Amino acid sequence: MPNKAEAIKEAVTDVVLGAMINLPLGFVILKLANIIGIIVTNTEQNIQLVIFQSIIYSFVAIIRKTYVRLYFAKKQLT
Repeated sequence: MPNKAEAIKEAVTDVVLGAMINLPLGFVILKLANIIGIIVTNTEQNIQLVIFQSIIYSFVAIIRKTYVRLYFAKKQLT
């Protein structure tokens, strides 16, 4: 079980990795949304975009967090 300092280090690492991934991913998502016809012009389309982004961000976050956890668990064993 990681101690508090290790948990904080892991959390900070995860947040930094997330920011590095999510910033360019946000631009890709907006471009993809524009290509598939989700144009942010009214409330309904804004809601669609928010749902679309949330699904993609959640998927990426689950994968990212899994690999961060595995990295720190492996590092702790060595």
